[in-house]
Amino acid sequence: MLSILHKQKIKLVYVITHRLADIDAYCSSYAAAKLFHFLTKSTVKVVFPEGLNSITRKISKKFPVTTDNSPDFIRADLIVIVDTNNPLLLSEAMQDVIESKAKKILIDHHPMQKNAQKIADISFINTKVSSASEIVYDLYKENRLPISKKVAQVLLLGIMADSQHLFLANGKTITVVSELYKIGASIEAAKKILTREREFSERMARLKAASRVSLYSNDSFIIAFSRIGSFQASSAKALVDLGADLGVVIGGNGKESKASLRATQQFYKRSRLHLGTDIASKVSASGGGHPTAASLSSKSIDEDALGKLLFEAIEAKLGKLNIIK
Repeated sequence: MLSILHKQKIKLVYVITHRLADIDAYCSSYAAAKLFHFLTKSTVKVVFPEGLNSITRKISKKFPVTTDNSPDFIRADLIVIVDTNNPLLLSEAMQDVIESKAKKILIDHHPMQKNAQKIADISFINTKVSSASEIVYDLYKENRLPISKKVAQVLLLGIMADSQHLFLANGKTITVVSELYKIGASIEAAKKILTREREFSERMARLKAASRVSLYSNDSFIIAFSRIGSFQASSAKALVDLGADLGVVIGGNGKESKASLRATQQFYKRSRLHLGTDIASKVSASGGGHPTAASLSSKSIDEDALGKLLFEAIEAKLGKLNIIK
């Protein structure tokens, strides 16, 4: 399908991903930028709304890509949206992307939100893979384009990050990893990059979240709710590591309320509760994610209201939740 690009005059391509890009978002954007440069022979710039998260900044220094902090989407001939199933996740760039006359290509592994049609003339969606990086790899193969050793390493980083170091990988993902290894990507190098010592502030946030936890149960699952000002995702994961089936951590900065949800694979298998589509996207238009990991934010309601909405949404799916004292 991308072969049609050869017939068009394309001078400027923007690759953009969701705000505060995580590892898979960065890696899939990096590889997509190289891919569309191959296909169009044009200038390709990458846009990261609101920048990168902390560990992704480390990867960006090792594998830099040409970025544009003041993109002019009106001038673009092609816009590629990566790892983003909802235009709201494009943050301040959303309206300019929607209004641009450029052809838009969407690449993602999350279930599509209804309003995603605004940013997609062509879509490459595969919810059966664990990362957007794997879809970008497939596009290289389908278009018979060479993958350099450096791009192979970046794709491997994205795949390993979003598959929890291959814990969520299926047979196809393992095959892709094997192919990247043959090109020259190193699993050992990827592990070294992805392994990090948590900063003092993150460790404190995780411990505070645990100390403030409220526990609930429906006799089948333990649901842990907590509140912390930052590192909500890491703190929610900490609650699951401590024994909760589902961890929900709410926070904010006075201007915006945020929440992160994490669950075990066993919780998803038994409950069939998809945190991204059943909870996050239902509570907030900007929410979304995976079966066992999701996030959402809102500028229109405070943290208390957001916590109540999340509790009610979870209770509606699991049945009455009783507090554990």
